Amino acid sequence: MKLDFVDSKELVLVLSQKSDSSLRVFRDDNNQPTEGDRRKYFSAQGIDYSQVVAADLVHGDNIALVTEENKARVIPDCDALATNVPGIILAITVADCLPLYFFDSDKKAVALAHAGWRGVKADIAGKVVRFMAKNYGSNPEDIAVLVGPHIGLCHFEVQSDVAEEFALWPDYIETRAGKTFIDLAGIVRAQLLEVGINPESINISSECTYCLPNKYFSYRRDHPEEFEVMAAGIGIR
Repeated sequence: MKLDFVDSKELVLVLSQKSDSSLRVFRDDNNQPTEGDRRKYFSAQGIDYSQVVAADLVHGDNIALVTEENKARVIPDCDALATNVPGIILAITVADCLPLYFFDSDKKAVALAHAGWRGVKADIAGKVVRFMAKNYGSNPEDIAVLVGPHIGLCHFEVQSDVAEEFALWPDYIETRAGKTFIDLAGIVRAQLLEVGINPESINISSECTYCLPNKYFSYRRDHPEEFEVMAAGIGIR
């Protein structure tokens, strides 16, 4: 699947679907990443797998600066990656969490972030924008952001302890039939506006992973014994 983002032939932008199989990064007995079906998927997208750099997610807000030296690596303990090196493809996995794609058309830099509720609370979206400004001289007004398919307000139900974590965002908390739901994408949009991203440069997918069982994996919906995930990728051609 290729996503609409910006009208640019400079980008590689992908998100796998359920039909592509689960693309989780597994590790062998020596703690080395194994490829599984990932090589097959990226190759089918015309991507040289040796150029893929993946994040070993921890549901935090660490951001890694990716250079030539990181090719074909899984970078530990981070939930976001950024690069300005053409040919490198940044990759994360998601299954309800929000894949956040960033593109600075002026500085020719990209970033990709995995945002679960903890990442949203930690403002990982805003931190990526500030990271791009610091490392690439990016002006937020030149950055376009895509929020890919994710669990929507319709199904992201939380208990009171998680709801309390978002007390500063009451406009994005909804109560229905005694249950509490949070609009994570709405909060991310507000955070992006706070750091200077133009409203027209924020594109939020209307697809809810929970609502589309034939198209996407959803942890909340399926509760699998082993995580089943989609792979998201972005790079500069």
